Amino acid sequence: MDTPLGILAQDAGGKSGPRRDRRWGSPLAVLGIYQLMACCLLVVGTGLMPNAVALADEAPQSSAAANDSARLERLEKMLESVVDENRRLSAEVRELKQDRVPRTVVPATSDAELIPVQSSVPDSDPAPQDSSAATSDSPFDYTTPEPAADAPAPPGWTFLREFRAGYDNGFIIASEDLDERPFSLKINSQNMFRYDGFKRSRDFWVDSAGNLVPIANANNFQIPRGRLIFSGKALLPEMSYLLNIDYNTVNSNPIGVRAYELGYRLNRSFEIHVGQTKVPGTREWIESAFAALEGPDRSMATTFFRPSLSQGVWANGQPIDGLYYIAMLANGFNTLNLRPNQLNNRFCGSASVWWEPWGSFGKGYADYEDHAEPVIRLGTSLTFALGQGSQSASDAVENSPIRLSDGTLITMVGALAPGVTLQTYDIGLAAIDLSWKHQGWSLSTEGYFQDLSSLAGNGPLPISSTQAYGGFLQGGVFILPKTVELYARTSHVTGRYGSGAEVGGGVNWFIIPGKSNLRYTFDTTWLDNSPADQNRTGYSAGQTGVLFRTQIVAVY
Repeated sequence: MDTPLGILAQDAGGKSGPRRDRRWGSPLAVLGIYQLMACCLLVVGTGLMPNAVALADEAPQSSAAANDSARLERLEKMLESVVDENRRLSAEVRELKQDRVPRTVVPATSDAELIPVQSSVPDSDPAPQDSSAATSDSPFDYTTPEPAADAPAPPGWTFLREFRAGYDNGFIIASEDLDERPFSLKINSQNMFRYDGFKRSRDFWVDSAGNLVPIANANNFQIPRGRLIFSGKALLPEMSYLLNIDYNTVNSNPIGVRAYELGYRLNRSFEIHVGQTKVPGTREWIESAFAALEGPDRSMATTFFRPSLSQGVWANGQPIDGLYYIAMLANGFNTLNLRPNQLNNRFCGSASVWWEPWGSFGKGYADYEDHAEPVIRLGTSLTFALGQGSQSASDAVENSPIRLSDGTLITMVGALAPGVTLQTYDIGLAAIDLSWKHQGWSLSTEGYFQDLSSLAGNGPLPISSTQAYGGFLQGGVFILPKTVELYARTSHVTGRYGSGAEVGGGVNWFIIPGKSNLRYTFDTTWLDNSPADQNRTGYSAGQTGVLFRTQIVAVY
């Protein structure tokens, strides 16, 4: 533009349009100048009208009209030019204001580059329960690579430099500095899919109340256990949490909370917890069902004698090298799903101690670790509940109700006397266990003694106490190291009201070489008057016949 307005515009915005490197204050100043000039032109325009009237008196009418028309036309063009410049500069100001907001120029990136990847993959990936077999000293070695300094995050992504994310037997998010920012989250999934088949050898059994109870054949697929586990650190560096959500197809509540806890670690000798967990009454019960058990599930004897889950307070630790303990004060021996008004005012006390004098024994009973040197574990467990009243039903998560040695529920009408229901009783349980592993071979046993005392009902009872004894013996050998194991097992229960036994064996196949996370099991067991009954195990009270179980377990 050659007019003075155009020259001003070039001085303000440059010869080729607005310059991005100028401060946005300059266009504002120019905009103000243009607006001021527009006002002046309007004033001048209005001032011309009187002058035109005066000239009309001195010159011919036609000449005055022509001059006024030319002046007004020039004025209109100048005003249009000012309005156009005003609009252009207003748009420039808006753009420059937006430029003041920080922007990230994102380079072209493929979909694969937008997904964080692990920096490395571990050579060995043991099951989460067996921390002793881990190949890494830290669970957070596998982290998401940080972006380069000149490569900003893709749209919608935020790289939290204070945290690490990755996989180590579970998905992990953890603070780089747990002392400064005490938070971590680990997510695990555990799944068990099983086929249960049972061929009965008799049609009925008779319980202690004199009832004729039918024995059913079985032929079905089930998900006896499924877990979604959240665990980690929170609030304090010494504070831990755990939430274990259970899902299954074997009871009327397919989804529920199996365990939850909040813990505080003082040192390796003492860690205290509150929440819900296993009452630690037997060694095989304390062992996870997802660990390398020699069989698809715990033994018949353990299923009969063990306590269940309960809410309470417990402590655990390692006072000296190789010596471990767990002690719990719980609501009851078998009171998981009871309402508060169904509980008595007496707690259940339970404790378990074990010693590993020759080195780390590892989780489970199978020698998956293939110990080069022999290792042993010697332990004992004691549980006592005073004034025990109501007990939880067998349909609750992991519950195993207290029964007489023939399989009759002790709280059933007529179990101890015709027409009488047991209302109060005390229960004591003692267990001692010994296990050995060496070069793929394993041998383990646990013995039980149960005492039911202070029996009282809504009528007279012929006895005030009754006892039961039992135990299991099992062994296995890896015919292919860390891959294929053959095993055999037997267990027995006996007491005042009857006896029961099992003899079985099978094969464990660890499908992924070097990892115990994926396991297939085939098991065949002969049952003779089973006193145990638990919906996740395949055992039912009174069973006599052959039990077939085949399953696959995945832990990740």
